[in-house]
Amino acid sequence: MMMMFEEMGFCSDLDTMSTVLGDEDISTRQTDPEAIVEDDFSDEEIGVDELERRMWKDKMRLKRLKEQSKSKEGIDAVKQRQSQEQARRKKMFRAQDGILKYMLKMMEVCKAQGFVYGIIPEKGKPVTGASDNLREW
Repeated sequence: MMMMFEEMGFCSDLDTMSTVLGDEDISTRQTDPEAIVEDDFSDEEIGVDELERRMWKDKMRLKRLKEQSKSKEGIDAVKQRQSQEQARRKKMFRAQDGILKYMLKMMEVCKAQGFVYGIIPEKGKPVTGASDNLREW
């Protein structure tokens, strides 16, 4: 193949031809992790003081990141607790509404004069209720 390019009058060095045409080697364009490591100091070149300084900076960065994650977890826990409390109140309201509905139905069917009920939740304030004619009682 090299012979064919020489016969056609192209230069024999294909690498220079590819750079003239603008075709760079793809591997040189990509960031090579080994090249990045080469920019860093080797183990022999790093002094004790430099290494201790880097370790201190990394420890401080780790501490700061841990604090940030803890604060985010704390905020998330507060939001979760608030949403759970809101869901609990909503369920309690629905239960109370259901009790009133069925007690009114029982009053109609059984021809009762009225009713009184109480709900004592695990946490919180007890909830009581009564029919309209017994509320004053």
